[in-house]
Amino acid sequence: MFRFFFNLIFLLLSLQLTLSAKDININDIVKEAATTHKKVFIFLHRTDCGYCESMISFTLDDDIVRPLIKNNFLEIHINIFDDNTITYNNFAGDGRSFAKHIGYNMYPSSVFLDEKSQIIHAEVGYIDENDFPVSLNYVISGAYKNMDIVDYEEGNK
Repeated sequence: MFRFFFNLIFLLLSLQLTLSAKDININDIVKEAATTHKKVFIFLHRTDCGYCESMISFTLDDDIVRPLIKNNFLEIHINIFDDNTITYNNFAGDGRSFAKHIGYNMYPSSVFLDEKSQIIHAEVGYIDENDFPVSLNYVISGAYKNMDIVDYEEGNK
């Protein structure tokens, strides 16, 4: 009888872990973004990162930042410790491997994609709620096509 309950508990726990993992198909999200005339914002983070948690709690949830993201981007959060399968162009793997694949394996990282799945802008590190709107508007305005972020920031002080 003990063995039966042990196996049942093991089966339920395995099922829970399987159900909590999800597939994130960035290719499909980029297609959806193109039809809605939005860009894709990928936020790469990790559970044990205080700067990541602060950026989620304070920057991304800010009253100015949140509507900018909602109205102009499809947003993807990838915690590199989660057991997700990420699909991007010819890549398929976990979050950590994805971050390494695209060259942004420091956290937090904010990565922006265009309608062709190309990285058009990325920033590594914590960005506070006062500075992040500049980054978002840099992408929203299309300024990334003509100038780097430093020149954009200088012109928008």
